[in-house]
Amino acid sequence: MNRAPQVELNIEQIEQRFVNCKSWEERYRQLLLLSKVLGPMESQYQTQENLVQGCESDVWLYYANTQLLVDSNAKIIKGLLVIMLASFAQDAENTQITFSQTLEKLGLAHHLSESRNNGITAILQTIAKLS
Repeated sequence: MNRAPQVELNIEQIEQRFVNCKSWEERYRQLLLLSKVLGPMESQYQTQENLVQGCESDVWLYYANTQLLVDSNAKIIKGLLVIMLASFAQDAENTQITFSQTLEKLGLAHHLSESRNNGITAILQTIAKLS
């Protein structure tokens, strides 16, 4: 497994990218741009076993030796995964709290669909179970 982190951004740097966003459309665009900073997950980890159950999109999650790897086939989910990885890197034990607080600060929390929120919950529960 490659030991380089998939995301080089921390929460503060992510928040800085959203500071000038005035509308939901601008935040959405920034989230899509954020998805581009997610480093690739090696295909050997994109297995059925690592597929997160409860997500409409395909989301793979692999955890070993304190390193968390994630990927998705959906750009908006990839953007959210970047925030999740930064939350995990900041405080692995409180990933869900840090992630939720960050979504609030960025103005994203209330704009996500119920199905997307269900998927996020499934991903966070999987991270908590594995780490």
